[in-house]
Amino acid sequence: MKTRINEVIIAEPCLQNWDEMDKGEGFNFCKACSKNVIDFSGYTNAEIIQLLANSGSSVCGRLSQSQLNQLNYHLAIVPTKNRNWMKYLGVLAIGMNIFVMDARAENLKEPIKITRSINNKTADKNPVVPKKVYGYVIGADNKPLAGIRLSILDTKYATFTDKNGRYEILLDNKFDFSKNQLMVESTRYSAFLTLDFSNEKQNNLKLKKSEPMIMGRVLIAPKKK
Repeated sequence: MKTRINEVIIAEPCLQNWDEMDKGEGFNFCKACSKNVIDFSGYTNAEIIQLLANSGSSVCGRLSQSQLNQLNYHLAIVPTKNRNWMKYLGVLAIGMNIFVMDARAENLKEPIKITRSINNKTADKNPVVPKKVYGYVIGADNKPLAGIRLSILDTKYATFTDKNGRYEILLDNKFDFSKNQLMVESTRYSAFLTLDFSNEKQNNLKLKKSEPMIMGRVLIAPKKK
């Protein structure tokens, strides 16, 4: 009896602009087809496979070519003694590695310097918080990057870097200081920085070019001979 081998494919590549879609938590909404497009860039291989298996059909998603290659590599090496691959998803989940994109933020080491705390009274229950945060975004060549859009995750606070790579975000009384992830919104770069609200100036954010992403209908199908 021949073994049926499955593979993950992008059945219908999509040419819509990811950055222009309405943003959600873990997905963007595509108005062209009225569907949510899942951002798989932070998912493990097992999580993607299981989501596709439970969906019963294809889902719209966004992932890199490396992720697609890894998914199919693991599907190929998983023991297939049980022909129903749905039943060995548990084995797949244990054996799969977490995919980590090459594009990531790197905090540059700066000379140690003595800075004055913005908190005047250490005993205050409600410490003084900055009214803004700012910093610099630079490329792999250590040169400033202009026109890079940054936003604080799950908030409306966003800005662009100027010609010197400098960004600044004003924080009002409505800001939730538990939201501390500064994200880079770009198709060329993918990075984040954990904000330190004890100071206005943040560490430099060094970007690397991200791997091109593929978007479209993601599904598991029998592998073509």
